[in-house]
Amino acid sequence: MKKLMTLAVLISLGACSDRDDEVTVPEPDGAEHYALYCAGCHDPGPGHGGTMLLAEKGAPVPSLIGREDLQYDYLHAVVRNGLIEMPPFRPTELSDQEIEEIYEHIMSQELPANAGNPASS
Repeated sequence: MKKLMTLAVLISLGACSDRDDEVTVPEPDGAEHYALYCAGCHDPGPGHGGTMLLAEKGAPVPSLIGREDLQYDYLHAVVRNGLIEMPPFRPTELSDQEIEEIYEHIMSQELPANAGNPASS
C-alpha cells in the first residue's frame, strides 16, 4: 500500500510541474563545432597532430587559430575531401553553414601568446 501511495504522489507531483513538454536546445555555434571537430588536431601548442605536422613543415602559424592566410574555399575543400591524415567530413556530419561558422570562429580568434612552437616541444 505504501508503494502505491508513493507512486500516486510522484505521479501527481509530475503532473503539477510548470515545465513545457518541449525542451529547446540551442544550436551549436562555430566555436562549439570547432571544439568538437577541429580543436583536437588543430589547436595551438603541442599535442595537436595537425598543428605539429604543419610546424614540422615550417608553417609560420601551424595552428588554425591565429592564421591570417586561411581562405574559406581552401578550408571547405579540405573539410569535404580530407588531407593527409585528416578524414573528409560529409555534409551530414558538417553542413556548409556549419563549416562557414567554424571558419568565422577561426578567423575571429587570436593566437595565444603562450602557444609556442609545437615542433620544438
